[in-house]
Amino acid sequence: MDDKNSTPETSPAAAQPADDRQPEALAAAPAPAPAGPADATTGSAHAAPAPKRSRTRGWLIGGGAVLAAAILAGGGIALGAEMADEAGDLAASASSDSSDDDSRDTDDSSDDTAGSTGGDVSNLGTDSADDLVAMIDAASAAGEGEPTSIDLKRDGSAEVTLEAADGSETEVRVDAGGEASIVSTESADDDGAPQYVLDADSIAAIVDAALAEADGRIVEIEADDDSTSPWDVTVLTAAGDFVELDLDAQFAVVATGTDSDD
Repeated sequence: MDDKNSTPETSPAAAQPADDRQPEALAAAPAPAPAGPADATTGSAHAAPAPKRSRTRGWLIGGGAVLAAAILAGGGIALGAEMADEAGDLAASASSDSSDDDSRDTDDSSDDTAGSTGGDVSNLGTDSADDLVAMIDAASAAGEGEPTSIDLKRDGSAEVTLEAADGSETEVRVDAGGEASIVSTESADDDGAPQYVLDADSIAAIVDAALAEADGRIVEIEADDDSTSPWDVTVLTAAGDFVELDLDAQFAVVATGTDSDD
């Protein structure tokens, strides 16, 4: 037979029937293990188990958030408490300052002369030169200088100004009982010693001249260096008017004025 027409030889394996090869293939493949009931119910869980590390991290994150919130809340409470304390302190300070101001206003009001309308003037002023001299003497014993003015108050007290030879001034308060205390002092200036002072003789002459012009009570006398009218006097009349008088060096009245709202 010609080689070109001959049938190719086949390998023994190729010539072997298919049925004979299949048992060998099946025998070569490992048999799967039988699935038990537990595997069937937990198969999905074993397929994608949740990492324990992720759960712990979640707890840490959640706990940190809670702790941060607590810290912030605690800080807010502490800050709020501190602000409340400061507000309370400010309110107390404002209340204290207001009380002090009211107290000072009351004191100033009681110290004012009766020139302010509506006040009690029953104890304001005097028609006695001796009373004025006694108050001035008490003030002179407490401070240095010559008396140049006296201002009587509603409560029966008086403020007396003393001027020294160097021009310094001392304010002395004399209460209704005659007790004197220094209120303030001012340093020396260029004015020098006063030219006119309230001595006993001058006070007596001033009281006589002023009450002859306006019947009432003396509430203020002031001496200045004006040679034309060195004496300024205020008299409270029975009608409640304040009459202002200017006296010359010889204690003659040279000018008058009335002010019911002094």
